[in-house]
Amino acid sequence: MNHKQVTYRFCLPVQLLGKLANPSCDCLRLQKQKSDPSDLTGWDARSLANKVVAPFNQREEGILGRSDDPYVGNPMRIPRMSRDDASKKDIPGWNVLVDILEQVETKKDVAFTTSVFQQVLLEMFRRQQSLRFVYPLPPRISLERALRLAEDFLQERSGGDRALVLCGALFDAIGVHFGLYSAVNRARINASDEAIGQAADLECLDREGKVILAVEVKDRTLTLADVEGTLRKSRQREIKDIFFTAPAIKAEDEAALKDRVQTAFASGQNLYVFDFFELARSVLALGGERIRAAFLCKVGEHLNTWSTQPAHRQTWKKLLESI
Repeated sequence: MNHKQVTYRFCLPVQLLGKLANPSCDCLRLQKQKSDPSDLTGWDARSLANKVVAPFNQREEGILGRSDDPYVGNPMRIPRMSRDDASKKDIPGWNVLVDILEQVETKKDVAFTTSVFQQVLLEMFRRQQSLRFVYPLPPRISLERALRLAEDFLQERSGGDRALVLCGALFDAIGVHFGLYSAVNRARINASDEAIGQAADLECLDREGKVILAVEVKDRTLTLADVEGTLRKSRQREIKDIFFTAPAIKAEDEAALKDRVQTAFASGQNLYVFDFFELARSVLALGGERIRAAFLCKVGEHLNTWSTQPAHRQTWKKLLESI
């Protein structure tokens, strides 16, 4: 699935899908002998590649390559695939494809063919995760439109991934635009802060690499336990300023949380709890068009750098394309 030649990448999805669609077909065959009515195992693999697999591939950001007719070239203009084909540039790679398809054809077992096809889909998914998407940034964007993009992006639940992307991008843009810090460290969404040695989801660093601001990102209701855990980690790292972004505070914890802000201040820590969109509105208005452009750019960088799920990257790309 990661071969340097596009045709090789398309081969298994096309040939296996053809076999699944019609088990009587020979998955090593590439053409049907139209002049021979007794030819029951031949089929038009190029048409399946062109009309089904290629459009699917285009919808999935061209993970197999940009060809809309992948079987048009000479490698697939043969009646049937066979080992050690001297016309192929990469004969060992070609033999790998043939070996897989020969096993499928020998077993003639729908369950086995399905299993192999599912593995191919999994490898396509892994390949897609490794690709960097290109996001079409508008030449300018208004405050309201930028906020609406963020709101639309958060409509689908993502286990906190999308919220972390947006918040990371916002604090990145703040650092670049206002010069309040030099860099932002970010944790992976599926790794605990303690496991990777971070005090919070985001750490804003000065030029010497010291954490001057920690940001904990929640896409759910914030609890007192959340706050206590981050305060403890921040105290151990001697971080004085801690931000929490969450859509709401747990009702029964609200009074205790307000008291905790006061006691944390008395002990030397500044604790701030805010809604992402309240902060974003102020920051993106104060920084003007430049910081809004930087924010949109940073969202794309976070999505690519942290290998966010392809579905999230596709959603952001489509939202930008809708502008």
